Amino acid sequence: MIVLAALLAAFLPRGRPAPWRDQMTLVAPGIAVIALVSSQTGFNHHSRYVLPALPFVLVWAGNVVTPGPWRSRLMRTWITGALIWSLASSLWIWPHSLSYFNELAGGPTKGHAYLGSSPSDSNFDCGQDLLNLKRWLDRHPEAEPLHIALNGPVEPHILGIRGKAPPAGPNSDLGRSLPPSAAGPHPGWFAVSVGQIRVFDREIDYFLEFDPLATAGYSIHIYHVSPEEANRVRRNLGLPELPFPISALEMREGA
Repeated sequence: MIVLAALLAAFLPRGRPAPWRDQMTLVAPGIAVIALVSSQTGFNHHSRYVLPALPFVLVWAGNVVTPGPWRSRLMRTWITGALIWSLASSLWIWPHSLSYFNELAGGPTKGHAYLGSSPSDSNFDCGQDLLNLKRWLDRHPEAEPLHIALNGPVEPHILGIRGKAPPAGPNSDLGRSLPPSAAGPHPGWFAVSVGQIRVFDREIDYFLEFDPLATAGYSIHIYHVSPEEANRVRRNLGLPELPFPISALEMREGA
């Protein structure tokens, strides 16, 4: 909102805090960083690479609080409210700051939809919630057998978290090579990083069709998929329904 106010000031003749050439001294480096990074990694990959642009943008946006004839009481109230909102929103999610998205982007539970992902990306999912998943599993021993698809440098088995990978779905190359009955979704317990769900190869993007039972922090979704829910999504994906009841052994072998 503050950046929008700064843009408004830049286009109001009476509100410009500095000549446009002086403003471009701040704006141009930020634009150059964003353009360079986007040309090499894609617009929404590795967002940390564009962090050097932020100091230029923030200093330029700070022009909005300088004195000027256009800055009415309403505008001052708007700017103050935006600052308080930004501060409160950031503190509210602490200590899960890596998962932060503001409310206009959907907040930490939905903001990841705007960022692409690959196994090497770290926009919002670096395995930071692995300990939170361990604590959840300790409280819910019934979540067995568990299937996992997690991001991060730490192997889950180091913390005693073990499980097979979820079956690949029909939207991925791997899933299309599987027999229809072996492709996902299948019923069972799953702990899946949002980065894995959003990965570009779409291997397990069918989890977007389910509502998580719980979350570990904001980056790991936990699902308990029932046979009925699995078949509902399979029908939507054009896959044959699975016969039920399925034994626990058959579920392990199909994963």
